[in-house]
Amino acid sequence: MGVRKLRVLARRGGIALGVAVGAALATACGHASSSLSLAAGQTPGPATPSVTPSSVPVLGKLNFGPFPATEDGIRALKLCEAWSGLREQNVYRVRADTPFELEQWFSSAVWRPAFTANSPLRTDPAYTKISSAFGLATTGQGASISSARMLDKACSEAD
Repeated sequence: MGVRKLRVLARRGGIALGVAVGAALATACGHASSSLSLAAGQTPGPATPSVTPSSVPVLGKLNFGPFPATEDGIRALKLCEAWSGLREQNVYRVRADTPFELEQWFSSAVWRPAFTANSPLRTDPAYTKISSAFGLATTGQGASISSARMLDKACSEAD
């Protein structure tokens, strides 16, 4: 009987320890720029881009707006950074591919980071322009030079 109690206690202790370790890891892996650490009325500073915006002859130079260093702000910036790396190929493919071929390309692994970043932005009212422009620019029927320009504009406005 005593052994059984020890097993139960050991299991409970292991669960408690597991929960504590999981919470500590989640805190350590979280964004250092979380808005939770801001004082009331304080706004986060701008997120720092990790890539230099691209320049494409047909579209011109892409600029990144002042994205706030919040979780969604960083995701929006990551989406625009992924877009920056795909803009030139996008112009070529929009001109050369059928809508079906474009859909296949948009479903490829090169687009995964952008779609992953956009996923939570669809419900954030602060990023409706980016999310809408991205959705239009990445569908076979909607992809065009003008939709690419809309996404460029949304990224430059950080909205």
